[in-house]
Amino acid sequence: MKLPRPADFEGILSLLAADNGDRQAAAHSGYSPAHQLYAHEASSGIHEYLDGDQVQPGSSGRVAVCLSAPDRYPASLWEGREIHILEGKRQVGWLTVNKIHNAALRTSPADYLAKWQAPRLAEIGACLLKLFQGDDYQIHHPTLQRLHALQASPLHLRMDAELFKGVMRMPGYATADAVASILTGYRLNYTRSLAAFQAASKNEKFLGLVQGGARKKAQEAYTLVVTDLGHLMHALPGYGHLAEEEVLALLDSGDTFLISSAGTIMEAFPTLHEQHLEQLLATMEKQGVHQWPYQPGIALAAALTQNPWGFETVMNRFENANDNLQVGILESFKSLEMALPLPMQDMLVRRAQVADRNHHGEVYDEVYSSIIVALALCKDRPAEALAILAPCLASEAWYIRGNAAVSLGILGLSTVKDAALINRLGDMIFDTEGHDWDVQSATLQALTKLGGTAHSQLSKLLRLAQMHEKEDDFYDCPNQLLANCFGAIADDSAAVVAALHKIVARQGHISAGAAIIALGKLGKAALPAMEAIEAFIFHEDSYIEDAEQARAIITACIAISGADDTRVNNCIRHLTKSVHAEVAEVAHQFLTMPS
Repeated sequence: MKLPRPADFEGILSLLAADNGDRQAAAHSGYSPAHQLYAHEASSGIHEYLDGDQVQPGSSGRVAVCLSAPDRYPASLWEGREIHILEGKRQVGWLTVNKIHNAALRTSPADYLAKWQAPRLAEIGACLLKLFQGDDYQIHHPTLQRLHALQASPLHLRMDAELFKGVMRMPGYATADAVASILTGYRLNYTRSLAAFQAASKNEKFLGLVQGGARKKAQEAYTLVVTDLGHLMHALPGYGHLAEEEVLALLDSGDTFLISSAGTIMEAFPTLHEQHLEQLLATMEKQGVHQWPYQPGIALAAALTQNPWGFETVMNRFENANDNLQVGILESFKSLEMALPLPMQDMLVRRAQVADRNHHGEVYDEVYSSIIVALALCKDRPAEALAILAPCLASEAWYIRGNAAVSLGILGLSTVKDAALINRLGDMIFDTEGHDWDVQSATLQALTKLGGTAHSQLSKLLRLAQMHEKEDDFYDCPNQLLANCFGAIADDSAAVVAALHKIVARQGHISAGAAIIALGKLGKAALPAMEAIEAFIFHEDSYIEDAEQARAIITACIAISGADDTRVNNCIRHLTKSVHAEVAEVAHQFLTMPS
């Protein structure tokens, strides 16, 4: 059937399978379901299917749509928007918009939010402005409760970036005042509640507080600030530059948690200038490096990336700095998105050479260890860096051995010229000295960086895989790191496929996903593992939790078995039902891709 008038928009209709959407029959041209354009309002519309006359349950097809009354729903669509398709209140599928013919319907996600949620946004904005009251910025609890009632709790505002953006960008809204109030209110309430909590508990550990009314009250106040209001601090990056003084007050607070928050917010400043650079360096000098990720260092790296002239200031300060500042500067270099200037590389090499002569490995030397890590950035001085790093692989200090391995992996080695070093790294994968991070994990990461250059160490890697066949799963466990390493080397021999197959078959929450991605790099040679891959994806406890991992696993399945393989498509359809929305969205995207 033809539409009664030109289509308002086109897209891809995906109907749920019969056992999920309760719709048993195919949808034919002329089908007129409801289209959920707003949270509590839907519009009926007539469909014409462009790839044939129908779309079967569980499949997808191109569709043109005439809404019954498009003039009632202006500024409601944009390319890429997914609309729920309803029969009554029951969802039977979704429609992804890819072409808009009726210009009155077109908008952007941000403008849509602002237009159709204007009353709610205005009330949320008003709540944020009065959340902290009085000269001492006390928490106004009725306002906090109202935010929760509006489904705009601090956690909700952190997770829903579009909602927070809609509030902050309302025409005429006092955005700078709101940001300043949140930053100051949080800092003062965090400081007060922490002091009261410590006084009431006599500095006992948090988990040991089980008795006493005063301690319980102090604990509840502190918990409210940290676990509820703390989410607002994660929503603020992108807006902190509107209240610079308040951000710098966080940085100067002397509290590790508040300093870390300041670093996160400053990293997102559109412009970082000399004052910011100086205050970041002053904080490093005073506080040192006591948490990971090291957010002030990340902010310093952002400042140097924006303003390379700052390296001269950093170099001048580094030469005569205390250990805190030297380590802070070196840690910040890990986050640089640019090459180190040559003078900075030369200075690091000189300092490493002097430190190397004085270092004997008996005691922990944080500066020396950080310099070993930073040598990986001396890309223009590879010979000098290698000459310092090579002997470090035999250091008595395990952390020096581990850091040297990581730096060599980043710096890169030559298969022929550096064969002895590569062989030494291969031996070090059996070195488990360390704590939560050890020489073994550092060396596996280094070999992964080297990729095909480390092919000569394959027999050792396979032997290590055999040793860990029955080991428990945890982040950065040997099986996960081995999977990454096998994938980087990309050897498609039967022995490597079998090792990765065993990791997948164990159904480990962490290592199985890494092994699937590695198998994808081996292509058709990995077909023997496809049954185990399918079992992992369908396992009720499988941990595919984010879009990046879902995309990598689906891509691996396609590389192994082909996009038209029934098992692959069953896996993708299964992932469309994931409780993690971003995983389901990625799976939908793969299902609707043209062949």
